Amino acid sequence: MRTFLLRRLFSMVFVWVGVTLLTFFIANVIPADPVAMRLGPKASPEAVELLRHQLGLDRPLPEQYLNYLAGLLRGDLGQSIWSGRPIVSDLGDYLPGSLELAFSALLLSILLGIPLGLWAGTNPGGPPERIIQWLSAIGLAMPLFWFGMLLQLLFYRQLGWLPLESRIDLIYAAPQHITGFYLLDSLLTLNFRLFGDSLLHLILPAFTLSLPAAGAVARMMRAATLEVLDQEYIRTARAYGVRPRLLVWRHVFRNALLPVVTLLGNIFNALIAGVFVVEVIFDWPGLGWYATKVIRALDYGAIVSVTLIIAVLCTTVNLLVDLLYQKLDPRIHLT
Repeated sequence: MRTFLLRRLFSMVFVWVGVTLLTFFIANVIPADPVAMRLGPKASPEAVELLRHQLGLDRPLPEQYLNYLAGLLRGDLGQSIWSGRPIVSDLGDYLPGSLELAFSALLLSILLGIPLGLWAGTNPGGPPERIIQWLSAIGLAMPLFWFGMLLQLLFYRQLGWLPLESRIDLIYAAPQHITGFYLLDSLLTLNFRLFGDSLLHLILPAFTLSLPAAGAVARMMRAATLEVLDQEYIRTARAYGVRPRLLVWRHVFRNALLPVVTLLGNIFNALIAGVFVVEVIFDWPGLGWYATKVIRALDYGAIVSVTLIIAVLCTTVNLLVDLLYQKLDPRIHLT
């Protein structure tokens, strides 16, 4: 296990460095001047050159990249051209919003997909199987931005049940920053009114983001359940008279979860990518919303930092999935 962890961590570091290198040089070949965009067309050439010098953008690209890596090792990602604040502070403000949205969508996908897939697998050819087919078709065929706008028209414009944008109403102040997750921070500070308001704001974007994932989880759980039910030890347990309910929950459910766990790692990575669309549609102040702003401002340091954060999240989730897979099936040895 220790050798496996060391090997994976070593390879992950190479992936992170490669991501920063590729993103940095791709961002810098764009034929535009972020300093001139920030100061506006009326800025004097002297002011542009002064700000470019202060940000270190007048130095050769290899030197800029090495300076970025040196700052990264110190926990300093530089200053954002778009916000004028340290990039670390920006990420600390916007990353928790994206994680709260992604984890909520993942939880919805699990709560919807796993029971539905298990039900369909134990009742093949019945209504649950048709529900999965429709859910999967809608989730794969309908773009997130289109589905999100349909939900907005129905639940916000027509029915008026759910709010449309941001993480809380503007009449409230953000909860005390403990984790950055509004739901959790509201509970920790016993602010139940803010908890309810945060939950209402989270429902539409989380459901929009979870639709394709729920269909994929349900399909995988159904296929895994059918495969487990066809195993020899299941037929033996039936022959010994084990009750169907006990057979499903004690023998089928856990073994059918193994391929679903692997899928959940890929789904979480897809959800992190999906927040870029959903956050813009719902004006959700998260990492995806922040990324659209810094990309439009050609904020090189912030663009590289956002890409690095995504790479760290995805590779870390893949590592955790491998470890969880081994815990669920002790026959698997990680080397």
